[in-house]
Amino acid sequence: MNARAPATDDRIARLRLRYQTGPAYVSIERARHYTAAWRATETSGLPTEVRVALAMRAVYRNMTHHLDPDDRIAGAWTEHFLGVPIDIERGVFNAVFEAELTRPRMIRARARTALRAAGYLARRGGLADFARGQRIARAHGGDPLSLALDPMPTRRVNPFQITPAARRELLGTLLPYWRGETLVDRLDAELAASGLRSRDMHDFVLALAGGASRQVEMVSTCATVATLQGHVILDHDAVLRLGLAEMLAATRVRRAAATDDAERAFLHAREIALDGVIIYARRLVQRVDRELAGERDPARRAVLEALRARCARVPLRPAETFAEAVQALWTVKTAVELAHPVNLHAFGRLDQILAPYYDADLAAGRVTPAAATELIEELLLKIMAQNLRPESNLLAHFYHRFLGSSPVTVGGLTPDGRDGTHPLTYLFVEAAGRSRAVTNLSVRVHPGTPDALLAAVAGHVAAGASSFSLYNDPVVTDAMERRGFAPEHARDYALMGCVEATCPGRTGGMSANALLLSRLLDVTLRDGDSALLAGTVRGEAPATGAGFPTFDALLDALVARGAFFVEKIVRASNLRDRLYAEHLPAPFISAFIDGCLERGRDVTRGGARYDLAGVSLINAIANLVDALHVIRALVFERQVCTIGELLAAIDADFVGAQGAALLAAIRAVPGRWGNGDPAVDQLAHDVTQRLSAEVLRHRSFRGGPFVVYVISMITHTIDGRLSVATADGRRAATPFAASCNPANVEHAGVTAALRSVAALPFEDILGASVNLKLHPSAIGATAAARAKFVALVRGYFALGGAQLQPTGVSAETLRAARRDPEAHRDLVVKVGGYSSYFVDLGREVQDEIIARTEHQAAGA
Repeated sequence: MNARAPATDDRIARLRLRYQTGPAYVSIERARHYTAAWRATETSGLPTEVRVALAMRAVYRNMTHHLDPDDRIAGAWTEHFLGVPIDIERGVFNAVFEAELTRPRMIRARARTALRAAGYLARRGGLADFARGQRIARAHGGDPLSLALDPMPTRRVNPFQITPAARRELLGTLLPYWRGETLVDRLDAELAASGLRSRDMHDFVLALAGGASRQVEMVSTCATVATLQGHVILDHDAVLRLGLAEMLAATRVRRAAATDDAERAFLHAREIALDGVIIYARRLVQRVDRELAGERDPARRAVLEALRARCARVPLRPAETFAEAVQALWTVKTAVELAHPVNLHAFGRLDQILAPYYDADLAAGRVTPAAATELIEELLLKIMAQNLRPESNLLAHFYHRFLGSSPVTVGGLTPDGRDGTHPLTYLFVEAAGRSRAVTNLSVRVHPGTPDALLAAVAGHVAAGASSFSLYNDPVVTDAMERRGFAPEHARDYALMGCVEATCPGRTGGMSANALLLSRLLDVTLRDGDSALLAGTVRGEAPATGAGFPTFDALLDALVARGAFFVEKIVRASNLRDRLYAEHLPAPFISAFIDGCLERGRDVTRGGARYDLAGVSLINAIANLVDALHVIRALVFERQVCTIGELLAAIDADFVGAQGAALLAAIRAVPGRWGNGDPAVDQLAHDVTQRLSAEVLRHRSFRGGPFVVYVISMITHTIDGRLSVATADGRRAATPFAASCNPANVEHAGVTAALRSVAALPFEDILGASVNLKLHPSAIGATAAARAKFVALVRGYFALGGAQLQPTGVSAETLRAARRDPEAHRDLVVKVGGYSSYFVDLGREVQDEIIARTEHQAAGA
């Protein structure tokens, strides 16, 4: 296996190395210009969507454009080669900037958090329990949260630089203006007033809130809601086909004829938004002109003149060439991404979108496969470079620089049911392997997909490029149709976020939320209370006083508790979405989503043709199923212990004579999920299906269905390190299983493991990640190994599995990468549903990946 990327164009190698090792900067330009424009309209009486559009247009008009000597695709979202803008009006990362830009601020923030937490624990008599929990956590690998006081510019994991002048302006002027007024502040206040949190949970959240980001709000220990507006895929095809000038003209015609005030406001905002993106595009041309004016080298001038010609034409007018199409897509994505940073906009089915331009250029001799591949490599690296987040150093053990969670989708069926595999599909696979970008390449597969495409994927994964995910078209399209998508739109699905399926250009932002499964079982067993290493949160759900006379009674109680917390999630999710509609509508997304113009309605108010809200079942199906299997065997069938005795052993982390004996009995229970045991697989199917049904019966604020996902990101490591032991024998302060993976108990081989996964009701699930760790020799070292891997995928998909994302690296190589990160800089692995450079990962996530079951042969 190659820890380094294969030899490629020097320019691409330079770009990759600079992204990997160069400094990342916090840019305040967006925050500065947005804030100034927002303040200027405070007393204007303008509709909110118009104020949002005006504020972002001011950003496009005044921002500094970066142009790099290695750019063949122009456009950046900050003035830096690598940087992140601040969505200051949302406030997701404001608390991190407030607390972690200087060491004195970090000390003060940590001291405030510690005093607040100590007061909370003292008032409820929980100091001793907290201390005991911390001792347990340290016994399993040190403090879960980083207590280091290294500020953002000097910390080891995911550092960000900021100029002294920018830091002073951010801390002295910009952040104080928005304090208490951000979307996250409003959400926090309304959640506090809603009664959705139990009283003890409310106090717990207030006491333990530190300087971490606000990407997620806890509704309970079992339920969370994300604070972002949601993942989305724009109608990129319309941009290439029509151009922004025609889209703007159509909007003006529609606005002139509108009679409804709300529709006029929406169309006014859309008009400003499209004009803003046009301003961004025109200023790109001006930036190239400035570079040309001072350039004397003929070769460099030729590059710049070609770049200028493309930027002058697109995206204002329809694209005519492959390079123009790529530039148009990137310009619009970057401009809209700047309006909604870290919202994770994906490109959709790029091979299908770009194929006509590639075919025409190839026939005319304007492009070669090698030149197209190089441009795709640059595109994949640029997508990666916009997928970084300034998270708190509290999570340093779990975090990293880039997340590969803005996927590109290739392959699969066309809307009319034909095989869509195209020569460009293979070029995307080649570019993903060569570039070693962590951008996920989501490869759709159906029975007619050529084996050669799967074999090509296997070869790159075996070489250390684990940025590929495979999706089963028959299963995913069926799930899409069950959620109300028309058959032709279901067949046109693409992936957004990590693994979530959507109809590109026609679906509103997916609002993400989560139900934590092991916590759900814990609350069920404790009759409404929830045990954490930090202490017990009382009254998370109403106590019933009822026991569990039978295993079926326990299952019924679990599902009832699940319904209770799903209801909380739905109410909190709809509350968040209402706040976005009222305070931060999205004209820059609405301008590129089908249905919004026709309905005269912003995407935040249900203007899209389709809409989704999601609940992810996390942390984890495997731990929940194995725990239920153990309880059924030891409590109900063999009566080795009672529920009370089991909980006592869990609280003691199975330490002591009785705890150790019970742990031995638990580990001796045969038939864990992931070994193809029919009874356990049926249990996994039934529990997942019943919990999914509680999600699927709800509708969102925007009118779409709630759907189910099974994707954990890195929460299975973070939550696991903060959680007590579980009945499956998992020790306290250790990770849960990732997404819908077995819990590293697969002893019957990879085929049996995938048979168990395929037993899940994927017809109810609109996105899942299945991580498969294979030794490189088992996936692509030889033609025979690649053929076995192709057969394994075919067999698993025939059983009904929905997704597979292989990591082709041995534990030995991963340990070597920890010892010598520089020699393994390009090693890409799967984390949750996304990819990352292994050497960038925090210690806890590296440990979890190393510990995953490693299969030695694809057919074994």
